[in-house]
Amino acid sequence: MPDSVSRTGPEVGEGGIDLEETPCLATNGVPSVRGADDFVLDGGRWELAKSKDQQPVARIAPPATPMFQQVVEYLERKPAPRGGNFRRDEESRAAVAVCLRWGSYFAVLADQSRPAASDLDDGRVSHIADDEMARMNIEISAGVAWWLTLRGSNEPRYWDLVHRALAYLSTGPQTVRPLAGGDMLLACATAEMTGEVRRSWPADRLHEALAVAEEHGIRLIANAITLRAWRNGPVEDVHAGWGEGYELGRKRMSSGAEKAIIRQAQNGLYTGLKAVDMLKYGGAWPPLAERVLPFLHPLGGPRRWSQTERTRLVELRLQRS
Repeated sequence: MPDSVSRTGPEVGEGGIDLEETPCLATNGVPSVRGADDFVLDGGRWELAKSKDQQPVARIAPPATPMFQQVVEYLERKPAPRGGNFRRDEESRAAVAVCLRWGSYFAVLADQSRPAASDLDDGRVSHIADDEMARMNIEISAGVAWWLTLRGSNEPRYWDLVHRALAYLSTGPQTVRPLAGGDMLLACATAEMTGEVRRSWPADRLHEALAVAEEHGIRLIANAITLRAWRNGPVEDVHAGWGEGYELGRKRMSSGAEKAIIRQAQNGLYTGLKAVDMLKYGGAWPPLAERVLPFLHPLGGPRRWSQTERTRLVELRLQRS
């Protein structure tokens, strides 16, 4: 899809950065992405600056409205499509389209309308900065938490949104399977795992863990799903490697990498949604604190991931011209 937003502004920024060599993402410093003919996503605002060690950086502030929420608002403005019942594989494709492919900073990095980064095909180079990865971890998990909350609280709206996502968004691979190695997610949803984790939790920290699980239960489950569906997968092949800076306004995700990442995410959401169903049909939804413990445990979920943030500022070190 062509990007209809033109570049304006000064041609040379701080630190000798030649902006003709690193085209701006959009007018007024807005990294926008065209998601459909009638829909442009706001990815935030950027400004040129210098880091603490005086290196050229782009500071990318997130948008006021989270990207996944922009997607939801767009879909709910569209006419209701005809149709009916959906399988879990279609549900997982819709979830990934809303919460990851179009509803996170991933959409900026994978925008196929942008010129490719000069080193895109070099597998030794990191194409995703640490700050960008942190922003995506947070945005995707926050989106998944919202998705799971809606699923458990307003089923008519939820299934209508699934229907609209499938009708109006590009959803990626059509074949979805349970996540390879996803048994831990399913195990975390069982009463047996809950009992085992509770018994093994250090007694002096159990009260604190239960308090966190009580307050942030659905987000902790979303963190665990996001870890396995997104972070522990082919995205690491794009993130890992060496590099001394990144090219602003370039596509840094090949078509092959995008497809592999989306497939992994769809398989992960397929399994994650099954785990949520196990909790729901077992009478544990909204989840009781003790049923969340396995997702909080290091065997089930990530360490030190945010339980409250919806997005985060990115400081992107730039390549010198």
